[in-house]
Amino acid sequence: MNAREDWLQQRRTGVGGSDAAAALGQSPHMTALELYHIKLGTPMAARDSDEERTDFGKAMENVIAAQYARRFEVRLRRKNAIVRHPKYPWMLANIDRLVEGERKGIEIKNVDSMAYRFNDEWGEPGSDQIPTSYLLQVAHYQAVLGFEKWDLAACVGGNKLVVYHIVRDLELEEMLIDGEHEFWQHVEKQEPPDLDYRHATAIPFLKRLYSGTNGETVHLPVEAETMHYAKLDFDEQEKLMKAGSDAARARLLQMMGNAAVGILPHGGAYTRKIVERSAYEVEASKYIDFRFSKTKGAKA
Repeated sequence: MNAREDWLQQRRTGVGGSDAAAALGQSPHMTALELYHIKLGTPMAARDSDEERTDFGKAMENVIAAQYARRFEVRLRRKNAIVRHPKYPWMLANIDRLVEGERKGIEIKNVDSMAYRFNDEWGEPGSDQIPTSYLLQVAHYQAVLGFEKWDLAACVGGNKLVVYHIVRDLELEEMLIDGEHEFWQHVEKQEPPDLDYRHATAIPFLKRLYSGTNGETVHLPVEAETMHYAKLDFDEQEKLMKAGSDAARARLLQMMGNAAVGILPHGGAYTRKIVERSAYEVEASKYIDFRFSKTKGAKA
């Protein structure tokens, strides 16, 4: 087993800081159920990975750390080992940097400029207003190490360092520990938590979890029929909304004619431009085709 595999194996033995938001159902990127299956090592198709983005993130971590150290005139050091909470061994911490001579940690992020600009969870630099998933991550680390202070240093758009200062919040910490403990009990008992069906990653996750078909036929429960009609209702509403949106779009296009920019009376504008794309060949792929087909005599 190489170092990477050993590290991943250790991460499966508890809840890490980057898991905290998902464990509490607060992550925009992952449901608690997906995290549960990751901790159990359930075989499933891997997420699509952007290796180049990951490599850049790793390289930028050193750059951001150096810029932070220069700005605040401190020395930073790595903590190469995974740390466990002294009381709750299922709480793990894999820390980016520690400030030498202080009981203070640094969480490092490389943030896209548009994501930073349009996410209203980011407050003014120097404050403690950071996205919930990051706040829970920092609170998790503070709980594990018992540190009162933690900074989040983010490089925005590749050329701007913004720093946020988070002071330990014992009330938040208590809520965090209770929530993570509840999640970890699901893992220990191998009883899956409920899936948040409205989560943006729910369908992609299920497609990866059930990535094939075994040819069997199953009889669905009564609840499935309720879900079926609910889906039909939502599909119809979606069609109506799409038709209304298309009608408004058509009217706007007529108003603009051949103009490149159409400015609205109270601000904002629509733009038109010609986009040319080169021809390309479609690569081979496979996917699960999921659809409803009516049998004779069945209702829609």
